[in-house]
Amino acid sequence: AISEIAERGYEKARLVDIAAKADLTVGSVYTWYKNKTELFNAAIEYALTEQQKKNLAYLSSGADERIEIKPDAHWAILIAALAPRNAAVDSGATDTQRLLLEALMASWRNEDAQNQLQPQIAAIVAQYEEILQGAMDSGYIDSALDAKILARLFLAFPIGLSLLTLSGLPDPKMENMLVFWERFAEVIKPRQ
Repeated sequence: AISEIAERGYEKARLVDIAAKADLTVGSVYTWYKNKTELFNAAIEYALTEQQKKNLAYLSSGADERIEIKPDAHWAILIAALAPRNAAVDSGATDTQRLLLEALMASWRNEDAQNQLQPQIAAIVAQYEEILQGAMDSGYIDSALDAKILARLFLAFPIGLSLLTLSGLPDPKMENMLVFWERFAEVIKPRQ
């Protein structure tokens, strides 16, 4: 389902093709999922979880000496781990990026899909919000800022970068993003 939806998009993905790729009958797919939207929900949840595991493994691997887990940067590392792509590990756009964008487009275009997918999208935003609120509570981010707005802003970065990548623009050097995040973290620290 992940590869089919990522390749064709939510609207054009067909359960018959998904079942064939999985060596199942369409009836077997309906045993587990009542419709395509429910299957899509499961696919995006799985893809995002796997991407987050891959990102966390990279961030904690020590492969980049500039990444060190220290108390004042920890929230930024956790936010980076939520990104639907890890430029240091992934070459090119990922199925996770495509699925996230498909979820947003399907929710925008189709009211039934919106009702089904909105909880999954809200859960993604909530992950960002939880990390940012924790950083605020710990005094690393200015509490005058709104965690809900910051969560949407931080999620907008990888979504925007994903759109640019999928449109064919070459990726910037992602290691240069480290400097951006360090400076951004300085800007949102509590004022002295």
